[in-house]
Amino acid sequence: MLTSNLNARAATLDELLKTTVPAFLTPSPSRDTLRSWLDDAKVPRFKANPLATRGGGPCYYQVAGVEKLLRSKMFPGKPVAAS
Repeated sequence: MLTSNLNARAATLDELLKTTVPAFLTPSPSRDTLRSWLDDAKVPRFKANPLATRGGGPCYYQVAGVEKLLRSKMFPGKPVAAS
């Protein structure tokens, strides 16, 4: 299922939409929606060329942060303890 990206620490939006996001959400959100979610949640990201303000290569997002965000979207509340 996710064997190609299982140990990834960083991925581009396109890679996330192909591998990580489908494991949590079906159908996957649009690229713009995903970017908005990641930016709003302040998921760590970096560029291959940090001096480039526009362009300069792809922007990578921390996969663990993306997974944490998607889990919180799926399960927003804390589980209720059984009595």
